[in-house]
Amino acid sequence: MEMKYVGIDVSQDHLDFALLNSEGDHVESARVRNDERAITKLVNAWIRKWKLDLPQSLFCLEPTGHYSHLLLTVLVDLQVPVWLAHPMNIKQGMGIARGKNDEIDAVRIAQYARRFRDQARMFTADHLRMSKLKQLLMKRRQLVESKVKLKIQLGNVNRHMHKDLRKTFNQLDQAQIRTIDRLLKKVEFMIAEEINADPQVKHQYDLISSVPGVGPVLASNLLALTDAFSRFSTPRQLACHAGAAPFESTSGSSVRGRTRTSRKANAGLKSLLHMAALVAIRNDAELGTYYKRKVAEGKPKLCVINAVRGKIVHRVCAVLRKDHLYEKRPLLLS
Repeated sequence: MEMKYVGIDVSQDHLDFALLNSEGDHVESARVRNDERAITKLVNAWIRKWKLDLPQSLFCLEPTGHYSHLLLTVLVDLQVPVWLAHPMNIKQGMGIARGKNDEIDAVRIAQYARRFRDQARMFTADHLRMSKLKQLLMKRRQLVESKVKLKIQLGNVNRHMHKDLRKTFNQLDQAQIRTIDRLLKKVEFMIAEEINADPQVKHQYDLISSVPGVGPVLASNLLALTDAFSRFSTPRQLACHAGAAPFESTSGSSVRGRTRTSRKANAGLKSLLHMAALVAIRNDAELGTYYKRKVAEGKPKLCVINAVRGKIVHRVCAVLRKDHLYEKRPLLLS
């Protein structure tokens, strides 16, 4: 039975499916509601109509957070080969695009899946389990952002309000902060429960938490954003994703700007690693000495901090590779 390719454009309310045959011909498009029953009904209809053999098919979609969670759950349950492809790769892989709507996008995703099928990285039940952790971390991030806004309101905005309202506004904001603190404790407890529920994930969490600077928030985000370290095969790849790997900008003998990290890095993970680097510089003798030495040599402080971020990433990968808790090396005095 011939290989078939299905591209799916995901939105909040509906899903656009596009079916290509093995030759790349567009066979059919369909739009269904973003719910389990509608998805299953369409897949079964295509099995009957187009002799769609699920194990010999490749379904491809872009990651869209919680909007794609239900779809991925259904496809994993049906044991369908699913590729969660990066939107930037799809955009660059298909060249110049003329015209855009959800139906066209679904066809382009299917064409991308057919053209680059040898690069497909399958989405599995293990990845699906990590999506629950991702959603919990997203909720924690939302609560933290709300708390920061309220603190700004308390510290900078309320004092400019009408004098008859300042006290009331302060009380209201303080009450909201206390509520958020309670919710944060509940969400963090749920995050810990989710990590502890899987022995392998818990083991990885314990390993990476032993690295100086890696606290509970960074450790849990590293697990979630790397799908329990299944997405990246080398420390350099993870460092690139986390915005800790510098790249040159040269052509021949010309220098076209400073060496800098990629703008495509995960901003949230980069921020967490930055905070981890600051903690490690203060508390880890080796990294603290390295930071002081490089700054004394005239290196910009931010560049040195970025180098520390890279060292933390390499340490994380090292403890996972060796399957051993991090051990501090004795500091050699010169």
